[in-house]
Order: sequence, then C-alpha cells, then structure tokens
Amino acid sequence: MLSLSRARALLSAASSLDQLAPIARELGFPGPARRLDGATREAIGIPSAVAEVRISRGPGSTRALILDVTQSVSLKDALTRTASRLSSHAPQLLWLLLAVDSDRRHVAVATFSHERQPPRTRALLCERAKVIDSDADTLCALASTQGHIDVLMHCRWMEILGREALTRRFYATLEQIVESLALSVAHALTHDDSRELSLLYVSRLLFLAFLETQGWLNGDHGFLANGFADCMAGGGRYHRRVLLPLFFGTLNTPPRARSSRARGFGDIPFLNGGLFSRTALERRARSAEFPDETIGALYGELLCRHRFTPREDSSEWSEAAVDPEMLGKAFESLMAAPDRKSSGAFYTPQSLVERVMREALAHALHGSTTPPAEIESFLATRQVPSAARPALLERLRAFRLLDPACGSGAFLVFALGELSWLASASGDERSTGDITRSTLTTSIFGVDSNPMAVWLCELRLWLAMVMEQRDQGIRAITPLPNLDRQIRVGDTLLGGTFAAARHAPRPEISRLRLRYTRSRGPRRKALARMLDRAERSLAIDAVAGEARALENARRELLLSARARDLFGGRQPPSADTRRALADVRCALRELGRRKKGLLAGGALPFSFGVHFAEVADAGGFDLVAGNPPW
Repeated sequence: MLSLSRARALLSAASSLDQLAPIARELGFPGPARRLDGATREAIGIPSAVAEVRISRGPGSTRALILDVTQSVSLKDALTRTASRLSSHAPQLLWLLLAVDSDRRHVAVATFSHERQPPRTRALLCERAKVIDSDADTLCALASTQGHIDVLMHCRWMEILGREALTRRFYATLEQIVESLALSVAHALTHDDSRELSLLYVSRLLFLAFLETQGWLNGDHGFLANGFADCMAGGGRYHRRVLLPLFFGTLNTPPRARSSRARGFGDIPFLNGGLFSRTALERRARSAEFPDETIGALYGELLCRHRFTPREDSSEWSEAAVDPEMLGKAFESLMAAPDRKSSGAFYTPQSLVERVMREALAHALHGSTTPPAEIESFLATRQVPSAARPALLERLRAFRLLDPACGSGAFLVFALGELSWLASASGDERSTGDITRSTLTTSIFGVDSNPMAVWLCELRLWLAMVMEQRDQGIRAITPLPNLDRQIRVGDTLLGGTFAAARHAPRPEISRLRLRYTRSRGPRRKALARMLDRAERSLAIDAVAGEARALENARRELLLSARARDLFGGRQPPSADTRRALADVRCALRELGRRKKGLLAGGALPFSFGVHFAEVADAGGFDLVAGNPPW
C-alpha cells in the first residue's frame, strides 16, 4: 500500500520521464516504459505538443502513457489534446496519462472516458515544489485500484480523478469548520449570526486562497499559512492582529493610503468591490473574535490541505482541485435541508448550466442575418466568422441578462465568460480583463431572496473577473467593481414588473450606478447615498402612480354605481360593485401606509422598476434565464 509520505515524495521528484516511471509502477503498470517510435505515435495520434512519450502495459487493456510536454503549451492543453486523439485513434484501450511540463514545475496524472466526443479529461495537476495532502491522498487512492480487473480500474480512476471524491471530502471538512467557527463565537452572537459570520470569513479566505495560487499575495504562494505561523510565534490573536488589518486596512485600501501596519503585509493588491468592507453584522459584532485554535483548524484541515485552481469545471476538463464553482455547491451543502426545500435552493449541475445558457444566449443574441443555430455553433467551435462580427458586437454592447433566482451565481458566471468571449471574438480590441469588467458591470444582473447566496454570487463573479488578469503582476490588478446594485437581495415573485413603475426616463440613475461600480472609499459611500435617494424617489413615485390608478378605478366604480338607468331611476350598487369598492379602499389605505413609511425612511421592498430603473428605461432585459425549476 502506498503511504502518504511516499506519494508526496514521488510527486515532488517527478521532474523527468524516468522519474514518472516509478509513479506508473505504483499505479499498476509494473512493466518497463518503452519509448514510442514515430510510426506508433502517428498511429495513435500523439500530438506534436508532446516532445517525448513512453508507454507501459497494465492489466488487460489498460495502458499508461508517460509524456514530456513542450514549452509551447500548458499541461492542461497537452492532456486534453492527447485525450481527444487517443479517444479517436485507440478507443479500445483504457488510458492513464502521466505528464511533466517543459519547465519541470508541474506534474499531472489524468484519464478520460470514450463516452463522449471530445472526451472529458479528469486530472490531478500539482506543483512539484508544493505537493499538498490532497495531492498525496489522490495518488494513494489511485494506487489502491491495483488488483481489480481493467474496466473496474478505469472506473475507479475516473471517480478518483474527477471532482466527486474531492467534493465529498471538501464539503464534509467545510461544514465541520464552519460549525466549529460558529460555536467559538456563539457566546457573543445568536446562532444564525454566528453561522453567517463564520461563513463570511471562510468565504473571504477561500477567495484569498485562489489569489494565493497566482502569487498575488506578496508573491508568496503560502502567504496565509505563513502569516498564521508567524502570528502564533509572536503571541497569537490572529483574528485581531492579522485578519482585521488585512481585510479592512489593506485589501480594501489603496496602497498609498495604507498604514504602516498594512504596508507590513508586503505587496498586496487593492481589491475594493465591497468584498472586504465590514457588513452590518460585523459592525454590530465588533467584539466577536475567532480563537486561534479554530482558525488553525481552518488552515490545517481545509485551506492548506486542498489544492485551489482558478479554472472552473468544463465539459472538456475536470481537475481534482477546488475551483470557484465549488463555492456554489458549498452554499447548497451548508444550508439545512428544510431551508433548501422551502426556498428552492438546489444546486444546478454545470453540464445543465452550459446547455441552458448557450441555447438561451443563441436565441437572445440572434439577428436578422444570424439565426440562433449559427450563434450556438460560434459558442461550440469558438470561432466567429468575420461577416457576423459587427452586428453581433453591436448587439452585445446593449445586452442585459437577468437570473431572477441566481443563488450562488452558476448561470451568471458562465454567461459572463461566454459573453466576454463573444465580444472579444467579434472584434472588441480591449484586453480580456477590460472586456470582462465591462460585460460584468453592464450586462449581468441577478436577484435572490437569500443574502448569503447573493454574497456568494458576487464572490464568484469577482473571482471570475480577477482571474482574467492572471497574467498580470500584482500592481496591475484593477480594483473589483461594486456589484451590490446589480446582484440584489429580494423576492423576484413580489418584485412586480417594469410597467408597475411608470416614470419618465432618469438617465442620471444609469450614470450614478456606473460611477458607483468603480468608486471606492468616501466616494463610494456618497454615491450609494445618492442612489438610495434616487431609488426612494422612484419608489414613492411608483406608489403615487398606483394610488392615482386606484383613484381612477374608484371614480369609475362610483360613477357606474350612481348612473341612472334607461327609465331615469338609480339602482343600488350590486354586491360585486360593493366588494370592488371595498377592495379599492383597502388597497388605497395600504398604499397610504407604504408611502408614509417610505417618506419616513423605511426599507424599500424589492421592485424591478425601482432597483433596476436604468434597465426599465432601456426597454427591459434581453434575456431572463436561470434554474429550470424556477
């Protein structure tokens, strides 16, 4: 049986084909790894991106390919191309791929199924200099498949290298950590508040874990764990001494305005976006402090044990690492089952998200010269013919999408990627990061009744945007946009329609919102107050408009009731008329109470006409899409 220490050593040492061979032997391929000649390479379709390849025989029809990838492509691209070729040229064999990249920094173990074309590659992709526990766990699990018949071995490879096994381990640990953090502050908060605060901190640290993989936290790929260790050596109180100044004095503060304590963290990007602003709960619970032991467990059992990747699962690639899509599943897993049933909060599989959104976008974006089937083809082949580009780009610039029950944002995140790619492929010459930011702040809108779901949706959209800047240095990362005016907390079913708010176009609201998305600090607060006043004014106007309509209806009913018949006499109002008058009077009283509450500064109930006023002025949403049960 392969031990964790042995597995870690094998992965760390795998800098060449000779050092990949021992891994192949541990996984059930005891024979020598023979070099493939040119004719055999061509026969089974090995792509040119692979510099050298060796093959080893396993039980039955299993084969291991050991690959040395050239500098021109990434391991991910080389493995997906190789899997696609093998699936076409040698489908009778069950393949396990072991590969090292040209700079010898990364090593991969992958497999795939022949059930679909192109095949979906499932892989463990790890950094040799930083092999973590989950990498070693995965390799040990693969080694345990020896002794099975070939088909069962391949099924187990698919399961282990896919997301399912990691998902179960990650969620179980995540739920345990969140509960432990909540219990540690339960003496100072209610149960619901302590759980919300715990999930808030875990979500922020998960976000930072993704940034850490890019080296964006002072260039240190172990920034979080190293900071925790240093704090423990210096007396502890990590929450108070490290997290609070990191969150609220560094990540949300421009470098030139940071204190000496904040500058001590090193080269940290300014993120803005409200992600690291104190929530209302945090302002109420300033005395609540997570003890060092529970945060240590968070690092030791969750953040340091699992690998994080910015690449979301796709139809062609699945990685045995935690990706942003898992945040959506985490939201579902952390809600109690009764809550899920009552609120309809169920996770949508990524394959269904892709199918629904691509078909919906194709129908919403088609024009007189470009039918939906062609746009679906553009999205599938990742090519847009030059003749179709100008019209499609013009359509994209005015496009607005709503998910009315967005949850943690699966549909919106996928749509953001597709719309940004279409804009780039249609001739938008800006950088990928600029296109994604523009698409996010003008085209993506969502609503959900659960505040934590809205928070996680914003988190995933921020992460999707910041990862488009992965090739830039820390100082080139642009601050995140404020999304709380686009992803709203509210009940869609009670939000009415745009017709309910019959107001003259107010272009200043659109300008205010766009300025708000990129604002920061005191300016952000000032613009938020201006938007609040504008929305309140719209809400009051909408109530006044409803009251006028009801007064007109009441007047019509009264005139009808008092009208004389053909013989000059008056008949008493019918029972239906009396009921209608009573309903109108009741509605008018309710509108009066609502208007009085709004004038007094009461909370604004969610309304499409008020909270998405600029969309109403533009004619509404071009596409409303989301989870099919909705």
